[in-house]
Amino acid sequence: MDHYETLGVSKDASQQDIKKAYRKLASKHHPDKGGDQEQFKRIQGAYETLSDPDKRAQYDNPNPFEQFGGGDPFAQGSPFGDVFGDIFGRRRQPNKNPDGMVNITITLLDAYTGRDFVVDTKDATINLTIPKGVRDGTKLRVPGKGPVRFKELPPGDLIVRILIDYPIEWGREEDHLYLRKDINVLDVLTGCQIDVTHIDDRLFSVKVPQGINPGHKLTLRGLGMTNPRTGKIGNLYVIVNFMMPDISKVEHIEALNKIKSET
Repeated sequence: MDHYETLGVSKDASQQDIKKAYRKLASKHHPDKGGDQEQFKRIQGAYETLSDPDKRAQYDNPNPFEQFGGGDPFAQGSPFGDVFGDIFGRRRQPNKNPDGMVNITITLLDAYTGRDFVVDTKDATINLTIPKGVRDGTKLRVPGKGPVRFKELPPGDLIVRILIDYPIEWGREEDHLYLRKDINVLDVLTGCQIDVTHIDDRLFSVKVPQGINPGHKLTLRGLGMTNPRTGKIGNLYVIVNFMMPDISKVEHIEALNKIKSET
């Protein structure tokens, strides 16, 4: 199965479609939620490739020189290396090892509060500070902590890409947070107060106006994500979903029919 099939998207899928498919599958198959670890790894691997434009382009257009063993077709020892090397001169020796990349997955709470994170690679153990409000897909560069392929050269940099695991009821757009909340339709008809638990477990009492429609957004200002560059804070929007009560008593049904006939 190729990466597109793993994520369930077409080969012309947009980056947004790929991210949306990844979030849905990662939430479903995350080992912490009882999912299959191997499937989760395949999903992560597919997303790592398809979410990076350079890697995706390379995946969609494999190396045409693979028949010669892959790698650099003009390298020394390749059928082209000696010919073109003599014509154009040997390529300059790099002054450091190539950069490396590693993905880490954090929770939405980690992204909201910021945290210190330890990244273990086969080359180094790195203490990384994840800034408050970091966005999904953000790449942090750690100088001099990349892989060492050539011992005679200094190490390259390590690029740490951050992936955020969103709880099923939470979402994010820019610096705004979104929370879906089920409310009894009878409470909506009369208006009510509801308790909203923030991602950091703070509890807020929110007024629900009478007669709102499904999908109505209740705004809690200044409770969204912090913008890492400007320090400004977005809002938390509570999206109302209607929950139907279990009405089975005859007298209750008759009362509702009476109300319906009078409206």
